[in-house]
Amino acid sequence: MSQLVPQDVPTDAEATEPEVVGLEETDTSAVFAALSSNTARSILNELYESPGTQSELADRVETSIQNVTYHVDKLHNAGLVTVVDQWYSEKGNEMDVYAPSNGPLVVVGGDAAQTEQTRTAIDLLDLSGPTSTVGD
Repeated sequence: MSQLVPQDVPTDAEATEPEVVGLEETDTSAVFAALSSNTARSILNELYESPGTQSELADRVETSIQNVTYHVDKLHNAGLVTVVDQWYSEKGNEMDVYAPSNGPLVVVGGDAAQTEQTRTAIDLLDLSGPTSTVGD
């Protein structure tokens, strides 16, 4: 019998600019709290490799789905991951597909001016692909 709902349809997360977080900013505590666990960092790293469901992430980081759920919730609340799609299990249950909310995470030590300088420098970079050089 054929399946009525799609499963594991490839999802491409949109490429986004790096997220710059300054140590003195008010929302930094949530980011560091979410990343205080090795498991949470492993999950986020896996999501930078490719989007995934909680059950896939549990397999990829070799932990329980309950543990992944806990850490994904913290990462989501800190604004580090987002739901990018929904897939269906073999039983027809909806499963959220997660990916990083932003591009690479850049943590800046220093005052607000240094954080803003870093943001400006990153904005000036052309991160869309390799650049050509004279003579190409």
